[in-house]
Amino acid sequence: MDEVHRKELIRIAEQMVQTASDEAQPFISHILTDLKALKPGIAFVGQIKAGKSRLINGFTGQASFLPSDVNPWTTVVTDMHFGHQSGRSTGGEFHFFDNAQWQTLLSEGDEIRELLPDAEDGYKRKIIEEQIEAMKTRAKARLGARYEDLLGTSHDLEELTHEDLARYVSAGADPKDQEDHPDTETAPYYSDLTRKAEVYFEQGLFPFPLTVTDTPGINDPLLIREEISHQYLRNADFFVVVLSAHQALSQADLKLFRLMQALELGQMVVFINRVDELNRGVEDAAQVHADVRAGLERALDSARMTVIMGSAQWAHYALTGDATGIDHNQILAWLKAHPKKLQRFLEGIAYLKQNQPEGASESALRLAAMIASGLPDLRSHVIREVSDGPRTERIQIAAQHLRNFAASELERRRVHLKVVDNDTADAHFAQVEDETRSQLSQMVLETKDRLATEAEAGVAELRQKLDSTVQMLVPGVVRGRDGVSPLLDPSSATELDFGELRQIMRNQVLDAAHDQRQGMLNKLYALDMQSNTVLADRSGDDIGNPPKVDASALRWYRPDTSALSRGITVELRVSWLARLLKKQSVVTRAEQMITREFHSIASDLADRFESDLAGRLDTVMNHHLAVLAIRFEELDKAQPASRPDAHAALENAKRLANELEELFEERSEPEQQRLEAAT
Repeated sequence: MDEVHRKELIRIAEQMVQTASDEAQPFISHILTDLKALKPGIAFVGQIKAGKSRLINGFTGQASFLPSDVNPWTTVVTDMHFGHQSGRSTGGEFHFFDNAQWQTLLSEGDEIRELLPDAEDGYKRKIIEEQIEAMKTRAKARLGARYEDLLGTSHDLEELTHEDLARYVSAGADPKDQEDHPDTETAPYYSDLTRKAEVYFEQGLFPFPLTVTDTPGINDPLLIREEISHQYLRNADFFVVVLSAHQALSQADLKLFRLMQALELGQMVVFINRVDELNRGVEDAAQVHADVRAGLERALDSARMTVIMGSAQWAHYALTGDATGIDHNQILAWLKAHPKKLQRFLEGIAYLKQNQPEGASESALRLAAMIASGLPDLRSHVIREVSDGPRTERIQIAAQHLRNFAASELERRRVHLKVVDNDTADAHFAQVEDETRSQLSQMVLETKDRLATEAEAGVAELRQKLDSTVQMLVPGVVRGRDGVSPLLDPSSATELDFGELRQIMRNQVLDAAHDQRQGMLNKLYALDMQSNTVLADRSGDDIGNPPKVDASALRWYRPDTSALSRGITVELRVSWLARLLKKQSVVTRAEQMITREFHSIASDLADRFESDLAGRLDTVMNHHLAVLAIRFEELDKAQPASRPDAHAALENAKRLANELEELFEERSEPEQQRLEAAT
């Protein structure tokens, strides 16, 4: 479902909310807000000096917007909004820290560090505390008396230049190194105080509104900048992990991947930048690509992760014409080594010759550089993945909810018109409608209770399976398959491999989710059939559009297994003394501790599964009860509507329902088959 559908849904929802009943209005307003705010976030992350800022300039088509030639590098999280829901397309906002937010940096950092425990965590925390104080000191030195006034506030610039942006997101010179009276109009002195930058653009190259984020680099000597990048990871929907071709997939890169895996951040793509700086060009690039793929598979079991190679420098030349450091022979060699890119280039040349005979030579060189840069491939991949992923899912769910509300409103208006046409039927209609609503609501509540009871039993069974798996597999890993524990073998590494255990536990959770989801969907389908029977008995053959249970929240449910990525201390490091002593008691203690930690992980998995499932069941059933309330809500009879008014209201409801059906036609197979196919 593309941007056209989203905009059409917004238009229809805006009309629906104007005529909706009191029961429906809050639901439709919420859907409308969600649709307007549906703006995926794409974050570029990676080591310092990997070329993220210049890569983002090429990705967004903004040429030299983000500072990419400053030293030091980007120090502030910068959100670039393309097609913002507010309609704003120029300028920027810069939000400053307050004292509470300084402290939050530390507390949230503690939570993230717990995911991947490290012996140096305590030391790092102390360093970060010192660096926060240093940032405050620098900000006070730069801003003087204005420092206190700026805390917790923001600057809003209607127009934004490259120099303006640098003042807020680039480190600039240390105030100790500046003259006694620096030029305060151009000195980039706000960055130490800036918590976040937001800049605004037209939708531009992109098919739908989105946000592109530049982050401070990881592996930064200033740990606070790395800390800021880590904490922002939870705020994006898609990630471009930028590696440098010179040192692709270093230990710092692997640590970032492991953290993202622990946070279960979902969709990502790897972009290996700076291929233009490799000594042997295409030959070296092929080896780097193979090494990265092998490293990801070995360390993270991520063989299917997409890896794209290219050069932000080539894209910079293509956008600006700045040929500094550009080797055209190298670009041509890169195109020849990649037949699909070469074919696109030849097609572009043919177009230029036909439509732009003057200046075609320079345009051809820049076209070659852009295609070789890998940026078109990266942009296409990201847009495709974002479109086909959660964004489409959310639009589909919104469409289904709106269809349900529209159908209920249509039936409500039909009943109202019948009442207007036959005043003597008022009491009869009211009695029948009340009885029908009461019976249907009771059926919904009884079904909900049965499903909740069955879910509790399913969760209890899952807990038992997880605990049994831990008890069965942990001893084999700790004590060794051949009876020799890796912890006591001086010739082996001290790491213990719990990959098989984690995968089995993950599969058990996924299987339990599938069984629960399938069982619930089957019973909800049965509820629909029973409801239709009640409506037919009460209303005769003409039951109109029967209200169906919208089970989207359950149908799309996938359990959260992030607890399985939690680090186990013994898995990472065992003291040399334990190896030296070679005491079996050391193995026993390690086994007990690891078993206890995995039982804790199992408990967290089951708790989260139980909570999420219960929440989604509540959402489905409460939504259906609201739909029933809308359908059977008695229209205000204190001021009876005329027949023309009632007929006009019915026609309006019919028009909106038809427009939704035309946008999103339901599949032709029976509902039961559709539910089974979705699972």
